[in-house]
Amino acid sequence: MQNRLAILMMADMVDYSRIMDSDPETAIQAVRDLKSTYLEPVSESHGGEVLKRMGDGWIFAYPSVASAVQCAMDVQAELVSHQVIKLRIGVHIGEIVHDEDDFYGPGANIVQRIQAESPPGGLMVSQDLYRQLPEKVSKAFLDAGNFNLKNIALPLNLFQWRPKALEYTRGEDVPTIAVEPFAFAPENTETQAGAEDLRDQLIVRLSRRTGVRILDDAAGQAENSIYQLRGRLRLAGNRGRLNLSLTRRQDSAAVWSQGYEGDPSDIFRFCDDVIDRADSDLRVQINAFDGDRIADLPDDRLSVSELRSRAAAAFYRLTFESWEYARDLIERALRLKPDDSMSLGMRVEALVLLAAARYQGLGTDEGNRLERDLNAVIEASPRSDYAFWTRSLFRVHVRRDMDGALEDARRTLLLSPAYAPGHEVLGLANMLCGDFQAAEYSLEKSISLSESDPLWPYRWFMLATSQLCQNKPTEAAKSIEKAIQLRPNQRSFLALQAECHRQGGNESAARDVELLAVGLPREPSILAPRPPLPDGHHDLLTLLAPTGSRL
Repeated sequence: MQNRLAILMMADMVDYSRIMDSDPETAIQAVRDLKSTYLEPVSESHGGEVLKRMGDGWIFAYPSVASAVQCAMDVQAELVSHQVIKLRIGVHIGEIVHDEDDFYGPGANIVQRIQAESPPGGLMVSQDLYRQLPEKVSKAFLDAGNFNLKNIALPLNLFQWRPKALEYTRGEDVPTIAVEPFAFAPENTETQAGAEDLRDQLIVRLSRRTGVRILDDAAGQAENSIYQLRGRLRLAGNRGRLNLSLTRRQDSAAVWSQGYEGDPSDIFRFCDDVIDRADSDLRVQINAFDGDRIADLPDDRLSVSELRSRAAAAFYRLTFESWEYARDLIERALRLKPDDSMSLGMRVEALVLLAAARYQGLGTDEGNRLERDLNAVIEASPRSDYAFWTRSLFRVHVRRDMDGALEDARRTLLLSPAYAPGHEVLGLANMLCGDFQAAEYSLEKSISLSESDPLWPYRWFMLATSQLCQNKPTEAAKSIEKAIQLRPNQRSFLALQAECHRQGGNESAARDVELLAVGLPREPSILAPRPPLPDGHHDLLTLLAPTGSRL
C-alpha cells in the first residue's frame, strides 16, 4: 500500500443510464468517443493518468493543479455543442492510498462527491484546490457556496466554472450578506446589549442556511458582499421595535425591509420572539435570492443544488403548473444524484401536495417508495427540520398516521422552534386527530411567523377550516377573508367563506360570496389542498373539492 497526495479529476457522463435504456448503441458509442477523442487523449496531453474507469465515469491523476483544471476546461469547451455527451467534472487535491488493484482514501471519496455537485457541461473544484489556481484562472470561477457532502464531516466550500460559450448564462456567485452592527436607542447599556444579542442570534440563524453566505461586518470590512443587512433597535417603555433592511451594496437600493414590535419588559423573551419572526422572513428572502442568481440558466445546464433552487422558486409561485414543473426539476436532480437527500424530500413534498390539491391519494407502491425515501432522508440528515417536516406531511396526507405525524411535527419544532412550516404541520396533524382547538393554536402560530411567506393564504385557509369545524363560523369567515384579500380568485376560498356565513346564519352574505365565485373553475389548487379532516366531514370536503376528485 502506498500513500500520496494527488490532484484528482473525476468525469461522469450525464444521463448515461437513461440513454442506454432508450438507445444502447448511442450510449456505447458515446463512451467510445470519450475514450478515443474527447476525454482520454486530452487528459493524456495534460499529463493525466487514468486511475480508474467505471463504465461512463473516469478518475484521473495529474502532475499539477493547473494541468488538471486546464484539462477539464479544454474537455468541456470542446463538448459544449455535442448533441449527446455532457460531462460533469470535479477536481480536488487530496490524499489517496493505492495498491496493485485499486486506490482509496479521503481524496478519492471527496472528488467523487464534488463531481456529483458539478453542473452538466461544467466543472466544480474544492476550495483547497481553488486557492492554488493562478488569479487569471480563478477569476473564471464562481463561488457556489458551502456543501454538506455525504460521509464528509465538515461542509466544503466549492467553486464552479462553465465554458465561455455559455457565458451568457453563467449565473452569479452565491449571494453574500454582510450584517452590520445594529443601531440602538436610547443609548444605554441594556439597549446596546439587546441590539448585540439580536444581531448575534441572527448571524447564527442565517449562517445555517444554504444558498447564501453570511459575513459579520462588525469592522466594516465586508466590502465584497452583495447585500448589507442593517438593523435598528428602539425601546420606549413597554414598546420595542426592531427595524431590519436589506440593501444592495452596488447601488444602495433597498430590496427588503420589515419592522418587528413587542413588549421589551422581558427583554429575553422579546429578543427571542423578534428573532423568530425575522429569521422566518429572511429565510424566504434567501430562497428568492438563490433562485434569482440562476434565473437565466437553462434547466439542462443546472447542477443538483441549482435544480433544487429553481424548484424552490417554482414552489413559491404556488400554481398547480409551477408545482408540476418543480417536480420535474427535482426528478432531473435525482437523475444526476439519486441519493441526494434534499432532492428526495422535495420530491415527496411535491408529489404529496399535488395529490392533495387534486383530492386524490397515492398508489400503494408509490406510497411505499416515498416512505423508504423519507426514512433514508432522515437517516442522512437527522438534524434537518425539513426532513421531519416532510415526513410529517406525508404521514398526514398519505398514511393518515396520526401518532407518527404528531411525533414528526414535534421533532421538527424541537430542532427549530421558530420554523413556521413546523407549526403548520403540527396544526394539520391535530386536524387529522380531530383536535381542532390545538390545530387552531398551531396554525395561528405558523401565521404569526410567516407574514412574508407566499404560503400565508394557504395557512389562513387551513386555520379557517379548523375554526369552522369547531363551530366558530364568525372567526372562520374572518380568517378566510385574510386569504381572499391576497388571492381573490381562489374558488375554494370563496366556497369556504360562503359556508362560514351560512353556518353563522347570514344567508344573504353567503349568496353574495357565491356570486363572486360564479365562473371560477373548480381546479386543483396548491393554496387550497384537501384539509386533513377526520371521518365525518364529507359534505365540507365535497364543497371544496375540484372537479374530478375522488373523495
